[in-house]
Amino acid sequence: MSLIVIDHGNRIETPVKSVFPTRGVESTAPSKGLHDSAGIEKKVHADGENFTHILNKESAKQPQEQSANTYSALNPEKKKPQATKLKAAQVMSHPVHTIAREVTFKTAWARMQELHVSHLMVTDAEDDPVGIISHIDIIEHGKDSPVSIANFYTQQLIAASPETDISVISSSFIEYEINAMPVFNESNQLLGIVCRSDLLRLLISGSHIESWA
Repeated sequence: MSLIVIDHGNRIETPVKSVFPTRGVESTAPSKGLHDSAGIEKKVHADGENFTHILNKESAKQPQEQSANTYSALNPEKKKPQATKLKAAQVMSHPVHTIAREVTFKTAWARMQELHVSHLMVTDAEDDPVGIISHIDIIEHGKDSPVSIANFYTQQLIAASPETDISVISSSFIEYEINAMPVFNESNQLLGIVCRSDLLRLLISGSHIESWA
C-alpha cells in the first residue's frame, strides 16, 4: 500500500478512504441552452466542423514532416524516457521532532517556535509516536493555555511508507485536507515527515518536478 492508517500509534488495515472521507464535489447535470445564444453556439460549432473538414482536406494534400524526436510508427525505437518518480524518503524531513502528550499547549507552542516547525509528533511514556499536533491546533486552544494536549492531538493519521510517490502525498494533502504526513517503515518505526513546506521547497527549487506526474 502507498498510504497507511495509523491509529493511536498502531498500524491498522482499514482502507484510508473509510477512515478519512474525501472532499467530494457534487456532480451537476449538463446545462441546457435556455436563451438565444444557445442557437448561435450550435451554429458556431457547425461552422467550426465544416471549417475543420476543409482544413483536413488541405492538410492531406501536404506531406507531413516527421521530427527526428517524434515517436511514431516510422520511428518505433525512439521512445520518450520515463522520469524517475520522487519518493517520500527523498523529500521527508528527519529526524522528526516530538513532544510528550502530557505537556501543555503553551509548552508545545514554545517548542514549535524554538524549532521553527509547524507540526510535532506526540509520544507516549515509552517515546512511541501516538499522534500529531499542529500549530493550528495550538492556536485554536490558545498559545498560552495551561491545558494538556493529551486529549486534543490528532490520533488517527494518514501516513506514508518510504517508497510512497510524492504525487500520492501531494494529492492526499488536497483530498483529505491535511498538512503533514509522517513516514513509517514496515516495522512501524517513524522515519520522517513530509509537510506542505517540503513540497513548496521542491516547487521553488524546480527539482524533479517533471517526475511528479
